Amino acid sequence: MPAPGEPTPEALPPAAPTPGAPAPGAPKPGLGTGVGIGVGTGIGCGASLLALILMVLTGFAGWGASFLGLTWPFLLLGLVSIVLLLFKRTRPIAIGMLIIAAAVWIVFLGPCIALLGV
Repeated sequence: MPAPGEPTPEALPPAAPTPGAPAPGAPKPGLGTGVGIGVGTGIGCGASLLALILMVLTGFAGWGASFLGLTWPFLLLGLVSIVLLLFKRTRPIAIGMLIIAAAVWIVFLGPCIALLGV
């Protein structure tokens, strides 16, 4: 109960927001989706290089005479990326990985497999 002569809480103007506080309804601070996609792109590049090394080693081992024998590391990379899409926390990373996986298939694997006739 306010003292006589003091304004009631309803009559007071709204309080000014605290400096540095997020506005009501603003997204939570932290890393955005773009950063996750960038991280996923880097992971996808590294994983693609590893898959290329595994593809070459598979070919030298004599198991690479078929389509599946040459592309199994890249198929595994795509499968892992698809599984990561199922979880909200890893979805931006998976999107970046899938972008790189698609680029590798279009630019590198497709022409190489066409030239090899596998």
